[in-house]
Amino acid sequence: MKYGKLYYDQIRARVHRTNEQFSEKESLSFLRLIISLIIGLDITEVDEYITEGGDDLGSDAIYFDINDDDKRFKLYVIQAKYNKTACDKGVFTQNIEEEVINKFKNIFDFFATDTADGVGINDRVKGKKEEYLSLLEDGYILDEIFFISSNLGSGPAENVRATFERWLGLNPYRDKVKYIHFGLQNIFEKLQEIEIPNISENIRLYGRYFEYSTPDVKGLVGTITATDLIKIYERFGDKLFQQNVRYYLGENAINRKIIYSAGDATRKDKFWFLNNGITIVCEDYEKTGAQSENIAVKLTNFNIVNGAQTTRSISEAYKKSGNVDEVKILLKIFKAGQDLSEQITESTNRQNPVNARDIRSNDEIQRLIEKSLKDRGFYYQRKRNQWINVSKDKVIDNFTLAQLYHSFYMEKPHEARNQKAKLFGDDNVYQLIFNEYTLPEKVIFLHTLYSKILTILRALKRKDALPFPTDMIDRSKFFLLFLLKLKLEKDGKDINDPAFLMDENIIKMIDEDAILELLKVISSQANQLIEEKQLNTVRVFQRKELVENIKKNL
Repeated sequence: MKYGKLYYDQIRARVHRTNEQFSEKESLSFLRLIISLIIGLDITEVDEYITEGGDDLGSDAIYFDINDDDKRFKLYVIQAKYNKTACDKGVFTQNIEEEVINKFKNIFDFFATDTADGVGINDRVKGKKEEYLSLLEDGYILDEIFFISSNLGSGPAENVRATFERWLGLNPYRDKVKYIHFGLQNIFEKLQEIEIPNISENIRLYGRYFEYSTPDVKGLVGTITATDLIKIYERFGDKLFQQNVRYYLGENAINRKIIYSAGDATRKDKFWFLNNGITIVCEDYEKTGAQSENIAVKLTNFNIVNGAQTTRSISEAYKKSGNVDEVKILLKIFKAGQDLSEQITESTNRQNPVNARDIRSNDEIQRLIEKSLKDRGFYYQRKRNQWINVSKDKVIDNFTLAQLYHSFYMEKPHEARNQKAKLFGDDNVYQLIFNEYTLPEKVIFLHTLYSKILTILRALKRKDALPFPTDMIDRSKFFLLFLLKLKLEKDGKDINDPAFLMDENIIKMIDEDAILELLKVISSQANQLIEEKQLNTVRVFQRKELVENIKKNL
């Protein structure tokens, strides 16, 4: 691999920083990094998806990508190997062995069959199967299963891939199963993508264009060919979409129509009329010619704020058909300041359904919280990867904050994890969380308290000091917040008083012994309900009854 050493050096440095933060095995830090890159979460938020350990059937991580609105989900099974020794010797082409493929088959069989009794399988994996079955029982539809192998190498050998394809050909789920290798170059490129880019480029317009301006903004409407758009995308990749409210949604129903329109010989010349086009915001643009058509435009610091789906779908259409020459796309370019750019981003994202959190990211209350926290040395993340280069302990994610607030102040830890769509999608719930009483002191307190809880739980796991199943611990995080709130109120503390919330001694009082005692309370009440109601672990932590019983028996 031509630049293998350079790729490896940067990945190793990132693993080293992660390892310093968590004081764990380097292989686990590598796994943590891979999970965060694949599913788009911060490295501090991936613990509940880690299944790695003895009796894990070869699954290092299992993640469910759940769409509550459509009641559909995707299953990700990740196997990661930090083959540092080979890379230290300059070998960057190590293949994935057939053993990894066999592990994927094992985990598939465990999930797909009713007869597996779980003997010799760790609690984390068994908990994931319970979650899988609960989703199916609740009427959720499984869309796709992703088997993802990752190492600092070049992927599976041909014979290994052939083995997987033979197995897949006999599998009734073959249309849903996809195998992806996330290797050395893929990891490096993904790390590059998440750096906030400053992109400038000359683009060519096709045909005539129109301009309009006001004293503080100017805009241009024209046409770009699919060929030119693909060239830009091939050069910059997903960096083009950093200000977009969400990334490519894959081949969903809408995007399949875009691909079909761009690739079908009878429709491609009508694409300009059938598609919403591309919207670009930039720091500045400059026409490089005075003619009224077929000019080039120099864009400075630009982003595609609407059109990620169109851009990626056209690229897919080109791969499938090999010819998109006749496809023309409507193009809108705006030179605008930050506030107007965010308004343009929000108002133009309607061709595909947009996540409720994405839509709320530019709300006035979100920006006010961001400003109030910045004044106190914290960075409020309204959008994914907004503060990628800032120390993680200083970044407060708004979605995580909503879960913490819902658990602590609203006493609904059972909803914080299992009904996440409500937090930003239900107007009443959203306004109860984000309002004029969402003081920066509350936000910082919840962030600091939750960080302390996660640190203690990780330490207890390393010591094997948990007398409860691991999957129960992973589901207890928000319940611990709820219990701490009850104890503070029982001790006569005013949890709305800014002076109390900023008292560092409160956080210092929470140690391993205190958390273990609270876990015993949660475990006792959960096990009682499991026995009385014949529930599994997943179901019991979804029940309001568990919250009520904990409150009653504290």
